Formats: sequence, C-alpha cells, structure tokens
Amino acid sequence: MKKGVTIKDIAIKLNMSISTVSKALSNNTSISTFTKERVAKLAKEWNYIPNEAARHFKQSKSFTLGLVIPDLMDQFYVQAINGVEAVAGSNKYQVIVAQSHEDTGKEEQIIQNLISNRVDGVIIAISKTTKKTELFQRLEQTGIPVVFLSRSLNDSAFDAVATDNENGAALAIDYLVKKGHRRIAHLMGPKALGTSHLRLEGYRNALEKRGIPYDPALVKEIDFSVGKTSKMMRVLFELPDPPTAFFTFKSYVSLDALRLIKEQYPQKLQQTDIIGFGNLPLIQYLDHKPCASIDENSFDMGTTAAELLLKHIDNQEDAPLPVSQIRIPCRLIVHQ
Repeated sequence: MKKGVTIKDIAIKLNMSISTVSKALSNNTSISTFTKERVAKLAKEWNYIPNEAARHFKQSKSFTLGLVIPDLMDQFYVQAINGVEAVAGSNKYQVIVAQSHEDTGKEEQIIQNLISNRVDGVIIAISKTTKKTELFQRLEQTGIPVVFLSRSLNDSAFDAVATDNENGAALAIDYLVKKGHRRIAHLMGPKALGTSHLRLEGYRNALEKRGIPYDPALVKEIDFSVGKTSKMMRVLFELPDPPTAFFTFKSYVSLDALRLIKEQYPQKLQQTDIIGFGNLPLIQYLDHKPCASIDENSFDMGTTAAELLLKHIDNQEDAPLPVSQIRIPCRLIVHQ
C-alpha cells in the first residue's frame, strides 16, 4: 500500500525543518507568509492529509463528545442533536450519539463505553428510571465533564441545560384557564425525573395564581407507555367531577391521550383541550390536534449544552468552573 505524504517529506523537499513545516501548516504567526505559501502549495500538490490522530494525542484530546438520549424517534431529541452537532462541528469535534431506550442498564453500559473510548465530554438526557449519581460522578472523576440535557437528577452539583419548566407550565395553564377551563388535569412524568417535579410545581403555582384550588386527584403519574396513559385517563374521566382539559408532560403523551378520547370518549373530543411540552412538526398534519403546545426550543438547548461542555473541556485553570443551571425560554404555540 502506498504510504501517505508526511510533514517530513515536505520538509526534505523544501529543505526546511519539520518544525517549520508544522508551524507553517498550523498558520503560526512566527512563520513568514512566503514560507507558508510555499508549504501550502506543495502540500496541496502532494495531497497532504494532516495526521489528526497525532494532533489529538499531542493535545491529550480525542475531539469527540458523547451524546446519550432516551429515544432517537423523539423529534425533540433530534432537534437537540442538531444543536449539539452544530456547535461541535464548528469546533472540530465529532459527536457519538447513543440511545438508552429508557433503560438504566443500557445507559450505564453506554457511559462505560464512552469512558473507555476517552471522549472529551458527555451530554446526557437521562432515562426515566435513572436515580443514582455515582455513574456521573465517576465520569467527572475520570476527567470527563458531563452536562445534563432537558432531563436531570435532583442534584445541583451537576451542570444542566433545560427548558424553563415552571414558566412553560404557567403558559399552558394560563391559556387553558382563559379558554374557560377550571378542571385541568396533569399527566406528570416519572417521579424519578427532576423535570417532572418542576412541571408539577409550575402547574400547581399557575392554578393557585388564577384562584383555582390544587386538587391532587387531578394529578396522575405516567411512565410514557400508552397503557399507563390510557389507564390514568380512564381514572380521571371516571371522577365525579372529571377534567375538561389536560396538561401533559410531553406532546407524545398528548397524542396518546387524544387517541384514547377519540376511541373511547368521542362525545368529549370537541370539549376537551390538551397542551403538552414539545411542539412536534407532525401535529400540523393531524385531524384532531392538541389546542396548543409548549415549544421547548430544543435546538437552542442542544447548542447551549454543547457550548457549556466545551467551556469545561477547554478550562485550563486548576479549579473547575462553577456549576451552571441554565434555563431556556419556551413559547406557547397555538394550533388551529
């Protein structure tokens, strides 16, 4: 197999030192423009390809980020991935994307693999059953910073980028109340997720602000499965004073709820309003839509998480950077 052109080959041809050629190719200011042009011209003629592996070894970096998400089919995470890759690419980093499938064991295996492959940092949206912090502490002890994306543990010791959950819940409840609803149920996410508690708190505060008493009977925990959502919907509809509106943890839950109403409670379809987190593009194609969605700006969430992670990776100080808990503003999108 033909050997690729090396810096040494170019140095010999131009009668220069290897160091001079290396600096010229790196656009070092100590090298004259004339020398840079000579080196660049020959490198182009000879199809010289930089040895990235050697550069990475010298800098003690792999220039690779790990991104762990629950589900690639979720359009929220697709947009977040695009945001992460936009920032990573502009900084010459590659992104390894892996999905946990909401499985804590799978999530742990992925993290171990990322550690073994010496990624420079990890961004993760944890699975719905993740409760322990040891795995993420091990990452940082290994010298690999971690940033939580959207979902996080109830632990202020870690960096996290998420939507402004309380504000998003308030936007949803305010809109439903303005439409005349006072019996508003909340299908909350798994209690293991800190995000679930933030959205519940936002829901509760928004109701009380509007003078509507909080009723715990209207709050039901779901696990994102169709079966659990359907069961909780039936429980709510069987209350003596059933809800007329629903605020859900995410829009995929809203779609499951709408399907149940259409199939089992068709008489309630036109009178029931639903709002969930996540403005899914597919909603515009539905005959029966949620009345509105909370747009979480997941692309911005991804870019912010990547920028924060790179700050930690590039930190040259002896002391680590302060922990950041960043909240991205969200918007209410009304569906016609």
